[in-house]
Amino acid sequence: MKNMKPLLLLLSLALCGSLWSQDVEIKNISEINTEELDFSPVPVGNGLMYTSSKNDRFLTCPSYGEKGSYVDLYYAEKNAEGIWQEPKVLKGKVNGKYNDGVPSFSPTGEKMIFTRNNLNGKNAANVIDLKLYTGDRQGDDWVNVTTPLPFNSDDWSTAHPALSSDGQLLIFASNRPGSTLGLEGLPSMDLWGSRLENGVWSIPFNLGPDVNTGKSELFPYLDDQGHLFFSSDGHPGEGGLDLFAATATDGDEWNLEGNIGTPFNTSSDDMHFVPLNGCTEGYLASDRPDADAKGNDDIYYWTRTSGFQDAVIQVVDKDTREPIPLADLSIDPGQLKNQSLVQYGPVLDKLFGGSEGTTMVVEPLKLQTDAEGKVKIRISNASAFAIAASKTNYNPESRNPSAADLTAAPVYVIPLEKSIVLARLTVKVIEDPSGIPIPLADIKIVNKRTGEVVPLVGDGGGKATTQINCDDEYEITASKDPYYTNTVLLSDYKADCSDGEVEVIVPLKSPLIVVLEPIFYDFDRYYIRSRDAKPTLDSLAAIMNMYPTLQIRMEGNTDSRGSSAYNVRLSTNRANAAVKYMVRKGIAKERLTTDHFGEDHLVNDCRDEVICPEEDHQLNRRVDVVAVRHQEPGVKFVTRDVSEMNVESDRK
Repeated sequence: MKNMKPLLLLLSLALCGSLWSQDVEIKNISEINTEELDFSPVPVGNGLMYTSSKNDRFLTCPSYGEKGSYVDLYYAEKNAEGIWQEPKVLKGKVNGKYNDGVPSFSPTGEKMIFTRNNLNGKNAANVIDLKLYTGDRQGDDWVNVTTPLPFNSDDWSTAHPALSSDGQLLIFASNRPGSTLGLEGLPSMDLWGSRLENGVWSIPFNLGPDVNTGKSELFPYLDDQGHLFFSSDGHPGEGGLDLFAATATDGDEWNLEGNIGTPFNTSSDDMHFVPLNGCTEGYLASDRPDADAKGNDDIYYWTRTSGFQDAVIQVVDKDTREPIPLADLSIDPGQLKNQSLVQYGPVLDKLFGGSEGTTMVVEPLKLQTDAEGKVKIRISNASAFAIAASKTNYNPESRNPSAADLTAAPVYVIPLEKSIVLARLTVKVIEDPSGIPIPLADIKIVNKRTGEVVPLVGDGGGKATTQINCDDEYEITASKDPYYTNTVLLSDYKADCSDGEVEVIVPLKSPLIVVLEPIFYDFDRYYIRSRDAKPTLDSLAAIMNMYPTLQIRMEGNTDSRGSSAYNVRLSTNRANAAVKYMVRKGIAKERLTTDHFGEDHLVNDCRDEVICPEEDHQLNRRVDVVAVRHQEPGVKFVTRDVSEMNVESDRK
């Protein structure tokens, strides 16, 4: 290839260093290669379109005076057995007087863009530069091959087209104005792009400094995923033209992914990399001095097996087996077999290998696990790893697995054991909303992990203390009659155990006071009088319906007039009358009991032979309502203190 200066504008650069060695087999396609130049393979149908100087023209290239130096386009096809057939020169008028080659095809294959010498002849600098032309397939012939692309010029070269798989983007090489200046201050061969907009190619844009170097960037190729492959002697590599990869950005400039490594690249010129089927096979051209090389440039077929594979590491809690998110992972691939990997890494594996979200491990990395406690990595099959996992409140864990260990199961699990951090827990029980401490409250602390229950009783200041494991969750319950019971979780307080002290305040709401009113009776009677006893009992029935666990006792009483025995019977009748009324109101009899005290429970000094107003005697003619038991949280039932009441007597 080095003797094709008018077509390829190649420069020479020798750089030391060997890149990542891959599991690749490269085979010379001896059936189509010759002693001349054979390069730029483009898959078409069941064969290859390629460029060759093997023609037997009468004309020779004047730059070198060597017969056969001009190049033409050829097509070679495989038969059903996969054997390459005799190459044939492309039919039609695509092959002209001088150089014609390096084609690219539209998605349908019906249109071709190719490189040829300027049909207008020499320019002002006495050079026949290169231009891009289009051609149309007509049966087996190519016609309309003299139509130039709109951005050609007689003043610079435009060559090496590469169409995207949808035909909307064209990448090409050119030393047009705006190209990177070379050592001599002249524009170098840069890679440029143009987009097909409404059937017209746009004004070309430079692919930018990440790709272009000021030397020669040539032979671009766009694969079906939109990856750009090209040759350059300006980026660091093995020497001569090396093969590189780049990817598109949101703008016009492209990102350099790096040198694709050995054995694709050698110290010779390597060009026109064509990956197929996910980069498991493909073609390239090279003038490498292999034992089976036939000429200056040969076309090679290659197969490739990735030296990397996917692995998933998950960090879990050793006891619960729950994943640990945001755990820190340090992954060191150790002494890689090819240390020059450090400069570029396995570029092809980055582009074609691994599932979405994987991280290539070619040098020591620090990663964090995701919400599932996992990291997804892509690792070298030949590596041995040093892995350290850590997380706050856990003991760190170190491992030295091989690649086989990491991939033996779908997920490689690293369990971490919690470190024990103890703290003193102080629980303070207070009244809500006053904030006053509640002394002698019952406190129960439950370890949610182990189920252990620690019962405590608060001191006079409402406090109790115990020791807890900061890594466990605790449920804290405080109760004290007649307050509402309250339960809180330690995690609700976002407590920091690191200083060894945690305080939790448990508020208990003040109880609801429900007053149970007495039932009053007329002198020497036990019927339920309408003016006050009935409304009082109706209210009591409503209270008992509202609080279904409430049980009461009706305590009958009389004033001091009459004999003691008579008053005992009268007080019993009064209590029974109240119960019967409540049962008629729908209250279960099992919830009602009675007692009788006759004249023994006077609420004033109206004893026998003491002259009292009738209003004072009325206070003693009553049934007191007493709450016997209930399970109504936060409610306190209180029997009305009759001594301070003012009740109208039935007697004047």
